[in-house]
Amino acid sequence: MRPMKRIRPAAADGEPPQRAQWMAPIVISPFDPNTLYAGYQYVYRSRDRGDTWQRISDDLTDQNPRQMGINPSAIPYQTLTHIAESPLAKGVIYAGTDDGNLHVTRDDGRMWTDIGKNLPMALKKWVSRIVPSKYEAGTVFVALRGREDDDFAAYLFKSTDYGVTWTSVVGNIPSGSINVIREDPSVKDVLYAGNDFGVYVSKDGGRQWNVLGANLPSVEVSDLQIHPRDHLIVISTYGRGMWVMDARKVRAIK
Repeated sequence: MRPMKRIRPAAADGEPPQRAQWMAPIVISPFDPNTLYAGYQYVYRSRDRGDTWQRISDDLTDQNPRQMGINPSAIPYQTLTHIAESPLAKGVIYAGTDDGNLHVTRDDGRMWTDIGKNLPMALKKWVSRIVPSKYEAGTVFVALRGREDDDFAAYLFKSTDYGVTWTSVVGNIPSGSINVIREDPSVKDVLYAGNDFGVYVSKDGGRQWNVLGANLPSVEVSDLQIHPRDHLIVISTYGRGMWVMDARKVRAIK
C-alpha cells in the first residue's frame, strides 16, 4: 500500500485561518498534470502535485467578518466555490466565490480583475460553475445560483471578452438554480445545463433550450460531463444516482 501524504496548503504566519467549502475546488491544469489549483479564500497553485504551494491571489471574497463562519463547528462561508483555467490560454484562470464575486487573471496569478461587477444588475449570487470555452480563448460561461437566498431563478451568462461584458444565455429555461454548464467537446454551440430539476440542451449557443432525457427524474443535477472519446453524457444527481446518454443521438436531433 502506498503511503498517504497530506498536501493541503498551509496558511502563512500571520495570515487569518483558511476558509474552505466542504467541497472546495481543487483542479488540475489542462496544460500540465503536475500543476494543481486549490481554492480557499485565496487561490493556491502547486507545480509539483501538491508537495509545495504558492498563494497566487489575495482574498477574493467580500471579507465580511460576520459571514466568514470560521467557527470549527460551522460550514465556512466567504470562500471560493469554483476555479477554472482556460484550455486555450495558459495562465488565464477564473475564480468564483459563494458570496458572488468573480475574478480573472490573464497573467498566471500576478494580477486579478473583478469581473463579477460587470454582470447584469451586478448579481451577487453563489458562483456554481465557470467554464472557459474550448473554442474561443476569450469566451467563458458562468452559472450562478440563488438557492441560498431563496431565489430559484435560473442565471446563466456568457462573455466573449474575458468577462468585460456579459450576455444572458439562460434563454427559455424557466426556473431552477443552475448547477452546471458544459460545452459539447465535438460540436460548437451545443451546450448542456443541469439545474435543480433536470438537464437542458441548446443547439444554438444558449438562445433556445430543450429538456434532455425523457426518463430522467425531476431531480437536482449536481454535475455532468461529456466523454470526448466515447461520446457519453454522464449525469450525476442528488439522491437519484448516475445516468448516461449517447451524445451522438442528442447531436443528431433536429
